[in-house]
Amino acid sequence: MVRAGLAQAADWHRSLLSKIILAFLGVALLSYGLGALVGWSMFVDSAKAQWHNQARINTQIASSTLRNVYTYVVIETDTGGQVQRLVTAQPVGDDDSILFTGFTPTDVLALVAAQTKNEAWLFRFDKLTDRFVEVAASSGTAPSETTWEDQDRDPFFGDALPDTVLSGFATLAGQRHFVGMLPIVSPDDQMLGAVVVSIGKATVLNQAKEELLRNALAMVFTVLLLTGLFVTVFARRLFQPVPTLVQATLQIAGEVTDTVTPFQNRNDEIGDMARAIEALREAVVERARLREIRDMAVKLEHMAHHDALTGLGNRALLMKTLGESLEDIEQGGAFNVLMLDLDRFKVINDTLGHGCGDQLLVTIARRISDLLGEGDLAARLGGDEFAIVQRVRSDGMREARELASRLLQVISSGVTLEGQEVVVGTSIGISRAPSDGLSASHLLQNADLALYRAKAAGRGTLVVFEQGMDMVVQDQHALEIDLRLALQRGEFELHYQPFINISTGLVCGFEALVRWRHPHQGLIPPDRFIPLAEETGIIVPLGAWVLQRASADAVSWPADMRLAVNLSPVQLRNCDIVDTIDRALKASGLPAARLELEVTETAMLAGAESRRALEQVNAMGIAVVLDDFGTGYASLSYLADIPFSKIKIDRTFVSDLPTHSTSRAIVAAITNLARELGMEVTAEGVETKEQLVILMAAGCTHAQGYYFARPRPLAELELQAQTKRPRATQM
Repeated sequence: MVRAGLAQAADWHRSLLSKIILAFLGVALLSYGLGALVGWSMFVDSAKAQWHNQARINTQIASSTLRNVYTYVVIETDTGGQVQRLVTAQPVGDDDSILFTGFTPTDVLALVAAQTKNEAWLFRFDKLTDRFVEVAASSGTAPSETTWEDQDRDPFFGDALPDTVLSGFATLAGQRHFVGMLPIVSPDDQMLGAVVVSIGKATVLNQAKEELLRNALAMVFTVLLLTGLFVTVFARRLFQPVPTLVQATLQIAGEVTDTVTPFQNRNDEIGDMARAIEALREAVVERARLREIRDMAVKLEHMAHHDALTGLGNRALLMKTLGESLEDIEQGGAFNVLMLDLDRFKVINDTLGHGCGDQLLVTIARRISDLLGEGDLAARLGGDEFAIVQRVRSDGMREARELASRLLQVISSGVTLEGQEVVVGTSIGISRAPSDGLSASHLLQNADLALYRAKAAGRGTLVVFEQGMDMVVQDQHALEIDLRLALQRGEFELHYQPFINISTGLVCGFEALVRWRHPHQGLIPPDRFIPLAEETGIIVPLGAWVLQRASADAVSWPADMRLAVNLSPVQLRNCDIVDTIDRALKASGLPAARLELEVTETAMLAGAESRRALEQVNAMGIAVVLDDFGTGYASLSYLADIPFSKIKIDRTFVSDLPTHSTSRAIVAAITNLARELGMEVTAEGVETKEQLVILMAAGCTHAQGYYFARPRPLAELELQAQTKRPRATQM
């Protein structure tokens, strides 16, 4: 039986049918095997591509979430818009970031996990161990002591640190995951850490492979192969433009509109989609352009109505506000106009420079703004001049005075500029609407008139406009015109007041004091025309005339009598002052040793050129005297820097000597200081014997005042030689 079966098998093996069957089976087996191998390879590649793509999407989601929480983080992308890494100058996930955002790292990772449906971890890079250390996990479990590393790709470990998004398998907390790694680096490319997002555990991902392997043995491989090839070719051709169009849409959403949308020339649905996206891009471009135009218009509007330095309104905004306020007058909308002018600003600007002057203006502008009420406006009109429009709430006069008083107080507070504390004041003029005018120009003019009156009253005060002030201005203007012609007409004359050596009682010399004999107003005192001469610049030729005339007069005096002449700060700033003095001495023949030039403390702040001029004058042998000492704000260091030969104590201290111990202490301190510096001391304004006795006890060397003699013309001076102590003449 067995032998018969073997014989039949041998016959079948040798038959043609067996060969055909074996050949078919061989071909079928080979085809199936090749098909299965191809299918398996395609599936594995496709699965890995999908995993990598999903990992990149998850890192994209993670980067967006972290950027929303940690606003100081910058997302760095490649040219295609794909996230590459996170750049930050501050750590992510430390205590400071928790305080800054209010989110713990676990909270942030939980947000990432909620969007990706997978776990996420945050690692920091330990430079000492050159390894990544776990900071937090989305699950909320404590950080693991086991560091993680990739098993499939070299960039996850080794000497080179990853600097862009990477994906692959990694062992995290004892389990293998397919993850996307998003590096976190500093602006100087130093590795700080990484955010790792899983797309699934390896066991779950590999189930699809195993299932395909099982199903592949039961499927007709030829159909699978043909279908797979067909679907692969067809799908590749059909859906190739879709990722590009999606990326173009994402760029438009991010307002990146510099790239034209591709595939617009196609005549199918892809072409329709591309043209629709292009229309969207053009709309976004147009919207951005309109927004830029709007922003530019707002900026230009602000620039047209605001001062570039201080940020306050300018004259245009002031006039516009005044016009609008005047329209509300009929509805009871009264308001006040305040004009401000800083005192001594030019001295500070010339001394410390325009940069410090600008800084001072900004500080003053900020102080003014802090005092304004709702609806009030402050404007800078130019230089150191400001204006305020104040809305009246109830009592206009009271509110104007209260605001002006607060302005006087806060503006006069010290300001530190380049390590030096300087003090400026202000004068304020006030006009009220509607009582003082019904037009913007009229209100400003009246406020300016009140300001002029405040400055004329001694500065640092406020004045409310009153009817008739314009007549005062007209008179002052007429006086200015007459002053310009007075020198040509010879209306100025010199009076001389002696200064006395207290110990001997002898006259040491005379101070030349200019007087103006007006043809209609008579003798005008210096306090009326000297400030006007300084303001208009007439003081320069007037001062030159005083030097020439006084030097010529003093030549005929006894040789032991000196001549004292005052110099204005304006004269010192004139570059020709030294030559003017030299010409006066040469023309008169007066020795330089008999001339004393008196300057005030204000002149010390007139700049380095003024101090250099005084040094040149001293080098000529002329004595330099510091006048009105103690009333200005110059530094005591000037006493060491400038070679003064004498200090003159201001009359305000002398007048209070008998009744104020403070004045006596100040005079004693000045005389002691002068004695230590080797300087003489002259007291001005001595009017009583009691004052003279106190000055003599304090160590004062010279005195001058009505107690000895009033200023007199040259013809009335007694210039005979002094051989004994004369009796003082009280006037």
